Amino acid sequence: MRTDDYLRELIEKSRLESPSDDFVEHVMSNIQLAPDEAPVKRPFYLYFKTAIPYAAVMLVLIFIFATSDLPFFNWIPGKEYFLKSLFTTFGSLFTTMYNVFASKYVSLGLLIGFSAGLLFIIDRWFSRQSSV
Repeated sequence: MRTDDYLRELIEKSRLESPSDDFVEHVMSNIQLAPDEAPVKRPFYLYFKTAIPYAAVMLVLIFIFATSDLPFFNWIPGKEYFLKSLFTTFGSLFTTMYNVFASKYVSLGLLIGFSAGLLFIIDRWFSRQSSV
């Protein structure tokens, strides 16, 4: 006897099974409702990445207004204020910051902090890559 004939006979002789009368109610009562999707918190770098073009445009506009002596921008200090007052203030600020960072202990702390931060970022990057 061939396999096809045997299967045909088996199908013809076996009766079709029908589910019980309350089968659908039992199945439907055991189906769990799917939980609502929780809102996903956007990572910080996405906010940072979307803000970069706006910040660049604002910096360019501020630089243009700060260095121009246009008559309708009288309320904004002009180029003279920018060169005489702001540059000397920034020069003294940078000199003070240089003196602070020239300290051996501050430099060592910054070096350790920067290295630890870099290692943390690299670890987060690779752990995210391997888990996906």
